[in-house]
Amino acid sequence: METKTVYRNIQRLLPTFEAAARNENFTLAGEEVGLSQSSVSKQIMELESRLGQPLFVRAHKQIRLTPAGHRLLRAYSLAASQVIDALEDLLQESSKKQIVLSTSTANAAFMLLPRVAEVRECFPSGEIFVVTSDPQGIETAGQVDLVLSFGKPDFSDFKIRPLFRDILTPVCSPEFIDRKGPLRHVGDLLRCELLYMQAQHPSWIGWRQWLRHFSLELPKNHQSMGFNNYYNAIQACLAGQGVALGWLRLLGDPLSSGQLVTPLPEFLETEDQYHLAWPAYRRPEFAVEPFEEWLWRRYGGNIPGFTASECERIGRPATSGL
Repeated sequence: METKTVYRNIQRLLPTFEAAARNENFTLAGEEVGLSQSSVSKQIMELESRLGQPLFVRAHKQIRLTPAGHRLLRAYSLAASQVIDALEDLLQESSKKQIVLSTSTANAAFMLLPRVAEVRECFPSGEIFVVTSDPQGIETAGQVDLVLSFGKPDFSDFKIRPLFRDILTPVCSPEFIDRKGPLRHVGDLLRCELLYMQAQHPSWIGWRQWLRHFSLELPKNHQSMGFNNYYNAIQACLAGQGVALGWLRLLGDPLSSGQLVTPLPEFLETEDQYHLAWPAYRRPEFAVEPFEEWLWRRYGGNIPGFTASECERIGRPATSGL
């Protein structure tokens, strides 16, 4: 307790010391901190006495720092700059609202992260903080402002706005085709290693369901590799480790760049849709429409060779009010 008291007594003298060191004049320092020249001199002498060494060399009408004074000034200036930085951060946080956007790992990795600047433009009045939660993308433990999910959210206390459906077709890397040979029929998939995400939600479609749509059954002893999220499954696919079930709304970038290819023309359209949702018990303090419009523009349009225009066929939801 005695040590803490000593430090507090020294700490109260430091602003006066800093002003005197910076101005190299006790009178000017006094004007800055609201003390007389004699009071400044007394505080400096008290500080030197507590530290046991001089901080200033006094000459006629001028002062200069000793080596100990220079050392103390450097330390004080560094600490003061850190305090200023912290204050600026706190002031910015209080003036600009943080908007918590919850989504799945795959949605974040394939939809949002490649276009951070575009997403930020949708929320000019706030700072975006993205939270990922699998399988559906709804983080219920914290303060969530907006949700982007595939499948209708399971929670009744969300207001929901439906978006577009997705298209599912096999995808693989060109290197995989070079190594294993071309896939000409759906049945050729049964000789491939199929990469999959473990179904954790009724909205998710896996290989077994997709193959049944084309009257095929996946053999019980078929060699497959599973993952707990879709992002990891696609990373393995990009590495040429097998064939994944491609959700084409998510994979536009690796498909357009040629990192992934769609070796078969067969596809399945999902019955479910992507959704935007927000807590029903409070009105959003930001406009949802710019983000919704961006999602439709960037991901909701026609996929050549696989869909008619989703915007025309499904019909875009009204956005006139919340």
